[in-house]
Amino acid sequence: MDKPYGWCADKICLSPKVRDPWETDFAALVPRFTGGLSAISSALIIYIIFRSETRLSSIYHRIMFGMSLADICGSIAMALTSLPMPSYMPKEEVFGYSWAGTRLGNTYTCNAQGF
Repeated sequence: MDKPYGWCADKICLSPKVRDPWETDFAALVPRFTGGLSAISSALIIYIIFRSETRLSSIYHRIMFGMSLADICGSIAMALTSLPMPSYMPKEEVFGYSWAGTRLGNTYTCNAQGF
């Protein structure tokens, strides 16, 4: 009995024409763009807060300032995406997949981004 195209006994297999999302350049570029845009937007919110007359004297401005600072930290980490990842990862060969994007880091930069 012939098996259907893409069928595997232990897992669902994709056809050779379909790539996994993390292997595409799109998956590496979109977080860089959206993370950078988010960091710039949060910096603009902080700028507007400090340009206002009340600055940090209102509770609302303090909350927005704290949220914007936290968003800048998260957005920068998201914008870096694969850059801090180690340039060589032996588990990729074991599992049979590779991440898209430029990788310039090492284990320490990867751990720093994850922190």
